[in-house]
Amino acid sequence: MIPLLEVTDLVRSYGGGRDFLGRPKPKFHAVNGISFQIAKGETLGLVGESGSGKSTAGRAILQLERPDEGSVRFKGTELTILGPQRMKRFRREMQIIFQDPYSALNPRMKVGRFVAEPLVVHDICSGSTLTDRVADLFRLVGLDPAFMARYPHEFSGGQRQRINIARSLALSPSLIVADEPITALDVSIQAQIVNLFQDLQDQLGLAYLLIAHDLGMVRYLCQRVAVMMRGRIVELAPTEAIFSDPRHPYTRSLLDAIPIPDPDRKHRRHIAFDVAANIPAREAQMKEVNPGHFVLEQ
Repeated sequence: MIPLLEVTDLVRSYGGGRDFLGRPKPKFHAVNGISFQIAKGETLGLVGESGSGKSTAGRAILQLERPDEGSVRFKGTELTILGPQRMKRFRREMQIIFQDPYSALNPRMKVGRFVAEPLVVHDICSGSTLTDRVADLFRLVGLDPAFMARYPHEFSGGQRQRINIARSLALSPSLIVADEPITALDVSIQAQIVNLFQDLQDQLGLAYLLIAHDLGMVRYLCQRVAVMMRGRIVELAPTEAIFSDPRHPYTRSLLDAIPIPDPDRKHRRHIAFDVAANIPAREAQMKEVNPGHFVLEQ
């Protein structure tokens, strides 16, 4: 079976070239040769500390930033070679939800128009059909369609993120890249949004690439987890294998950082992993240590 998304040796770098004195400028590889697949209806968690390259990888997969090297195949089609017109068709099936629900909304645009915009751009529907479709999307994410005539400043953070989710669903996508979708929300609202993601996947058969810091949410939502460090995936495995049998020291250090709400429970601490001293080499390969469990050679 062809995977919904197949990423192979993806590279995205910044810098390079020469400065105004003609001196070479260093090149920084934000994503340095990552590979993974996502099946239809699957949720893959992409975790790692800030600056590990997670968000850059998500944008490169969606071709919001063109990768330097590597392959991104969606439903068997290579996206990296497509021009804007041919890519537009695939953008209907690949959507993104950004981290900050406040800056993602246009403050001068009523939220109903904001959700309707993808349908207008892709010439899907208009008039009363458009209004009805947007109302259905509001109901789908748990919002009253009467809110369509309001502006973003009239909503809470959780409601704004529901509006962003409604917009991402407007074109009936197969894959959603969710970039830290609950980080900017109050703790009391985060569980509601996580449950909404699960409900939408059950109803619509969505696949998610879930970029996250919250390992609790990752454990709840994801079937597999990819751990990213300094532009490389250092471990990729089924979710429970990551949490019960982490093999890479960086993965263990991330799990050690999870607080345990039990003062009487002893928490084993591993030796702190020095990321700066252990930058993965580009030529390092993933090794399968158990079925479906891959670890980057050290």
